[in-house]
This record gives sequence, structure tokens and C-alpha cells, in this order.
Amino acid sequence: MRQFKLRQEKSFIKILKEPPLEKKKTNWSRRLYLAIFAVVVILLVKRVYNANMIIFAQGQIELPKQTITFPNDIKVLDLNISEGASVCTGDTLFVYRIMNDDLDQSNLSISVSKPQDWIVKERLSIQKRIDINRIRIQQNEESKQFIEESLKLKEMLLLNGIHNEYKEYTSLQTQLAEIMADIDFINNETQLLKKHLGRLSIHQNAYKDIEMSKLGFYEELKYFVSPMDGVVSDVFYAVNEICYKKAEMMTIHQLYNSTINTYFDPEEIKYLEVGDMVDIKFPDDSKSKGLVSKFFVSTYAVPSEFQKKYEPTERNIVAEVVPLNKADEMSWNNFYKMEVTVQKQRYDFSF
Repeated sequence: MRQFKLRQEKSFIKILKEPPLEKKKTNWSRRLYLAIFAVVVILLVKRVYNANMIIFAQGQIELPKQTITFPNDIKVLDLNISEGASVCTGDTLFVYRIMNDDLDQSNLSISVSKPQDWIVKERLSIQKRIDINRIRIQQNEESKQFIEESLKLKEMLLLNGIHNEYKEYTSLQTQLAEIMADIDFINNETQLLKKHLGRLSIHQNAYKDIEMSKLGFYEELKYFVSPMDGVVSDVFYAVNEICYKKAEMMTIHQLYNSTINTYFDPEEIKYLEVGDMVDIKFPDDSKSKGLVSKFFVSTYAVPSEFQKKYEPTERNIVAEVVPLNKADEMSWNNFYKMEVTVQKQRYDFSF
């Protein structure tokens, strides 16, 4: 039997290699366009949502403060505090003296040494009338004495039967009664004039005391004490400087009870109520929450920093926003007088 053998020679059959598949190219332009489109859609949706669902307003952190002013010019003699110092109620902040110009000071000195002109004139007039009344009484007393002597003579004649003297006797009696009444009237008038003269003396002394107290008022050193607890935020005048009347001498701020004065568009008032919760964004991008505690009575002009230049003054509704807790209140103090953003949901979807 013939043996089977496999052929040992090389085969001439070749295997063809398949061509490599080409990689799909990334369409970067398409992806870029889609990304831009998505961003535009998101921004548009966000803008529409904010415009229709969110109320935005500008606000300003406020702290309770006390501005120190005076109705007169004062000269600062000593300062016991500086800006940033903490003070308590009753602390002596500075020493001062009330100033007065040289003309008023000289007039005041003259008025102290010289009584009131109208009182002097009134006293002289009353004294003159008292002296005249004294002369009138003396004249009436002389006339009274003469008439009384004449009456005695007429009485003797009537007793001796000379009746034609009766008519003259009754006339003398009438004259005597008139003189007595005139004397009583003058005496009463003189008593009233003397009382009035005494009152004028009292008024004159009182006026002199008042003028003396005024003179001492300008010479006396005065001490200003703090009316509240807080921090001295501003001191506008130094020692030996003159603070003119109604000018601010200094400002004291409390470090608690901070609030936000929020300026809402008047058209949003129908969506706002006392007790509404609002979101607050601070200049450093930190966030907090607050409650609308009250609305002010009328609209107010928007602060200059919120107002656009070259546009009419805008007036808004002002609401006071308070913090939810003490921790938030302490963080608010760091942004005193800074601008914050306040926002609120226009519609309440809670059930």
C-alpha cells in the first residue's frame, strides 16, 4: 500500500490584507456651534426666568447712629477719643466751650453792667407819678383844712340864726366830700404804683441774673458725654478747632440692630408684603437671608450711588430688611454703607 505524504513545499496561495478602516474626523465646528447655542439658550431662559419670576432690588446696610451737632459755634479744647474707639453711655468724649463773636460778647458785658432801658424808663415814669400824687395829696390836704375851717365858721353862723349861710354851708360840704374822695383815689393809685415799682425792681434783678448766667455760659467749660453705646466712626474736628453751628462734630454707630434699606420699583409693591423672606448677595459674593420688617410711608429718592448719571431722579419704595438671626447680623456689619443685591420670588408656589 502506497504511503500518503503531505506536500512539504511552500504554498503559493497568498492572503490579501484588508485595507485599514479610516477614523472618523471630529467635527469641532459643529460641536462649537452646539455649545454656543446651548449657552445662548440657557442664558435666554435664565433671563426670561429672572425677568418674570424674580424681583431684584438694590439695598444698603444701615446701622443705628447718632450725629453730634450743636446750635452754637463751639471750640474743641480736648478730645478723649479717636475714630474707631468703642464708647459706652456716659463716657466723656470731648471738652468744649461755646463760642460767641466779640461784638455779641461786648454787648453782653454792657447789658450785664447796664440795666434794661425799658425798665429804667418805666421806673422813672412811675416815680414821677408817685411824686406828683404826693404833691396833689398835699394840695388836697391844704384845701381840706381850709374847707373844714370854713364849715366850722358857717356852723356857728347857722347856730346863731343866720340862715342865709345854709346854701354856702351845703356847698362846702360837697366840696369837702369831693376832696376826701380824691385823696382816697390818689392814695390807692400811689399804693399800686409802689407795688409795680417793686415788681420792676424784681424784674431788673432777674434780668441782670440772666445776663450774668449768659456771660458765664460762654466762659464755662462743658463736657460732652456719649448718649449711647457704640463705635466712634467719624471725628471731623481736632483740638483747638472751631465746629460751627449745625456742622457735624462726630458720628457714633451702634454695632447691633443692623438693617438693609432696600429700594424696590413701585410696580412691584403688589408682590411685596411685610414678613416676606428675601435673598441677599453681598459685594464679596457671600449670601444671606432676611425678612421684610416694614415699609416706609412714602417713596424716597434713590441714593446717588444707585442713580444713573444724566437721568431724572428716581424715587422708589423703601423697605427695611432685618436679619434672620444674630449670626447673620454680625456679618452684615462688615458691609456698612455698601451696596447689596436683594431678590425675592415674585410668586409664592408653596402650598
